[in-house]
Amino acid sequence: MEQIPLSAAIRTGSGKSVTRKLRAAGQIPAVIYSAGHPAEILTVAQNDLEKVLRQVSGDTAFLSLQIDQAEPRMAVLRELQADYMGRKTLHVDFYEVKADQKITLEVPLEFTGVAKGVNLGGVLTAALHSVHLRARMADMPESISVDVSALGLGDGIHLAELALPAGVEAVYDENDVVVHCVEPSEGKAGAEAGQGAEAEAE
Repeated sequence: MEQIPLSAAIRTGSGKSVTRKLRAAGQIPAVIYSAGHPAEILTVAQNDLEKVLRQVSGDTAFLSLQIDQAEPRMAVLRELQADYMGRKTLHVDFYEVKADQKITLEVPLEFTGVAKGVNLGGVLTAALHSVHLRARMADMPESISVDVSALGLGDGIHLAELALPAGVEAVYDENDVVVHCVEPSEGKAGAEAGQGAEAEAE
């Protein structure tokens, strides 16, 4: 997974009045957590953060985080706190990772091909659009491709059946269906037929 550069600065003050002033100046309060080290409070420019978010799916991003003039650090964007409207970012949490450390990230799924069952009148339904993967950052893929070409009517692909790169494992509690090809609902067809009959009667 490619690192996205982002600059940050050490934050000297805390408290509501300080964070309000920062946001008014276009800065977002942030924290970076590192295993075995105390958390560091930071600020990031709102415009820079928005550029990063436009390059990723969801709220997870793999970063080359440069704090002031120090050497860039490998980090992931772990949590965004937004206002009640969900429009404005209020706070950001980062987590520093090491090159040999395995972490869990949410990665999007990309479906390819045309299912055989679709050509027979079936409907392809994606139950999941992303999956949680555990791996070192060097092995973590940008996305997972799911080929649905072989799916006939009634067939599905489960989490355990995903083709994953070496060194990468899916993290899940149950072996849920990722995507399946189903026959059109008889109930829906019956309802549509009933509506057609009523229209003709009118």
